[in-house]
Amino acid sequence: MPTLKRVDSLTLDLYLKGIFTQQFDQHHFDYDGQVGEVLAIGAYDDERLIGGILMRRRYDHLDIAKLAIDRAYRGKRLGTQLIRAAEKLARDRHVINITLSTRSYQAVGFYEKCGYQIYGTVVDLPFAGVTTTYFVKRLTAK
Repeated sequence: MPTLKRVDSLTLDLYLKGIFTQQFDQHHFDYDGQVGEVLAIGAYDDERLIGGILMRRRYDHLDIAKLAIDRAYRGKRLGTQLIRAAEKLARDRHVINITLSTRSYQAVGFYEKCGYQIYGTVVDLPFAGVTTTYFVKRLTAK
């Protein structure tokens, strides 16, 4: 009978990647090189970095991992510019969906104004008193 035991994470990661590769091959998916691409767009005031957006591609999906603007530059539509630039980058790469998450003390309303739809919320995540909200936006060709 099989048993469970701790294993080195790198060893397990390689093993599981092999299983997923077999599944992709069985279903005729061709996504070589489209996993793990990290994309970044910075916002600058002259040469000074004042904010940016960091994204990770996974197949036909892009996840916005981080978006932030220096406090002194908020309210100047830089966040909206970054979101629009990310969406253009995604469309150029034939991405279908963009996802992201934000916390209750961050930017829920901002993402709704940008056309992102809530697909889930989790209360007390990552800690008590905070709600994490998950968003998705389906891209269309433009």
